[in-house]
Formats: sequence, structure tokens, C-alpha cells
Amino acid sequence: MTRRRPATSVDVARAAGVSQTTVSLVFSGRAAGRVSDRTRALVESTAAELGYVPNAPARVLRGGRPQVLALAVPDVRNPYFARVLLGAEQAARSADMAVLLVDTASDDDWAARLASMSKVGMFAGAIVYAEAAPVTASLAADLDHVVFVECPDPAGRSAVDIDIAAGLRDVVSHLHSLGHRRIGHAQAAVRRRTFQLRQRFLTSELRRHGLTPLRYRSPFDIDEATLLAARFLRRSDVTAIFCDDDILVAALYRACSLLHVAIPADLSLIGFNDVDLARYLSPEATSVAIPAESLGQLAVQALLADIAGATPTQVTAPLTLNVRGSTGPAL
Repeated sequence: MTRRRPATSVDVARAAGVSQTTVSLVFSGRAAGRVSDRTRALVESTAAELGYVPNAPARVLRGGRPQVLALAVPDVRNPYFARVLLGAEQAARSADMAVLLVDTASDDDWAARLASMSKVGMFAGAIVYAEAAPVTASLAADLDHVVFVECPDPAGRSAVDIDIAAGLRDVVSHLHSLGHRRIGHAQAAVRRRTFQLRQRFLTSELRRHGLTPLRYRSPFDIDEATLLAARFLRRSDVTAIFCDDDILVAALYRACSLLHVAIPADLSLIGFNDVDLARYLSPEATSVAIPAESLGQLAVQALLADIAGATPTQVTAPLTLNVRGSTGPAL
């Protein structure tokens, strides 16, 4: 049996009784003012009947707008960024677009690659998450349309940020109200602005209460993080620990199990991000929730507005402390 070949623009033109140029205008997004609404509808319905699918790369090369937005994140393995991607996909889908995910941690040349892809029209615009000022300045110069999320310097472009100061204020207020005065900080061993801000605001809030945090640095590898957490617990007498990320909370749960430390009777724990992992732990972990899906949606909306020619905007999203079973009164 001979396999049926895919329909082409020539087939659509012949079946609709129009020129191939008319078909190209309709599917390149350039029909306005050049093709009547009636003819456009005829071409689209004929294409649907024949199962014709336009060649997206070829359409871009001919001057059509790409239907893809790039999303560059620092760690695709972190479940938090899966939620950011979900929100971005939802917002992009409503505009008949898709999202291309770029992992910046696995490619030292990702920024140059992103700029090269932009020059050949592989995507309409980019969302860049948690990058340093030199990178944002370079991308602001290289990309026509870009939105920065949790970046230190948006270089005059649209930006989406989170209110870390208010989030840490809630953390310290909650622990202080429970009687905790010896508070630790499980600090992410990652040089990124968001973790620097968490350290700064945690320290400033504790100082307002006359307290100083005891810190240890930890990577996100769960086994190494568990060893470091256990080492910290053996040499400290803290009654509560704030963790830069829920993954570090999970490591502390493992360390507490090894050392027979009860949560929250002996030690209260608070995480950050509030990914699903926080609710999988027992007891469920108290955590500062970042509206990850909302950030993805806000970033896409800002990017689409930028593509449409709108003035750059700056949006700051609030955080929420979700209190669960991992925090309790100090001994």
C-alpha cells in the first residue's frame, strides 16, 4: 500500500482555486489588507480538510513571526522550574505559541547560543531567569525582545521579581512568635542573587530581634546535603533552621532521622519555594511559597506585550508563608 504524501501549499492552492502566493500570505500571518476575510477562511478550511501543516522554520525564514518563546532557567532538574514552565506554557498556549526550554547550568555558551538563535528568527522573544548583571546587559543588547525574572539589573527591559524581603520577614516573625531564639540557616552553595537576598534579608530580620543566625553551606545533591546537615546538627544547638530551598529541608529531614531528632518537637524547619516535595515530607514542611506558575504566566504576558511594542514594565509578586507541621514551639 502506497503511503499518502503530506499535503503541500500547492495542493491547498489548487483545491481552493487560489494562487500559491495567497496560501503563503495566509499562513505567514501577512494576509491583512492583502487577502479578503472570505478568501482567508476558504484557504484555512481547505488546508484543514487536506491536513496541510505549514513548515514553521520556512515560514520564519520568509519573514513570518516565529511561534516560539524561549525560557532560560538555571536548573531544569529543580522541580520549581517545572512549575514556572507550566505557567509559561499556559500563557503561551493562549497566544497560539509554544515554549522552548533552555538549561543555563549545562551550557557555558548558552547566552551566545540564544543570541544566535534570535538572529535567525528561531523564537519571538526570551524569558531569562536568575542571571547576573553582565549576562542580562549582554542579552538586553543582543535580543530584540526579552524579559528578566529575578535578575539584579533588567537593563531597562521588562522584569518580574519576587518580594523576598517580605517573605523572610514572615519567616522570622513566625519563628520568633514560637519562642525560637537559636536559629540556623541552611544556605545554598550557589552564587545567585536570589540566595544572596535570602541571606541578606534573613540576617537583617534576625538582627531586628537581636539575633544572629548560625549558617552552613550546602549543595543541592541530596546525599551530600544530608551529610552536611547531620554535621551541622551535631555541633550546634539551634532549635529552628531556615532553608534556602525545599530540597535542603528534605536533606535535614533525612539527617534528623539518622540522629533521632524529632520534627518539630526538637527542631523546627522552614523551606523556600514550596514545591510539591514540601507536602510529601512527614510532617508536611512549612515553606515560603513562590507563585511559580504565576511568575511564568506574568513573564510570558510581559514578553508578548513587549513584542507588541508596549513600554517595559516591572512587576513584583508577593510570597506566602504556608505554615504546616514542621514548625512548633521552641523547647
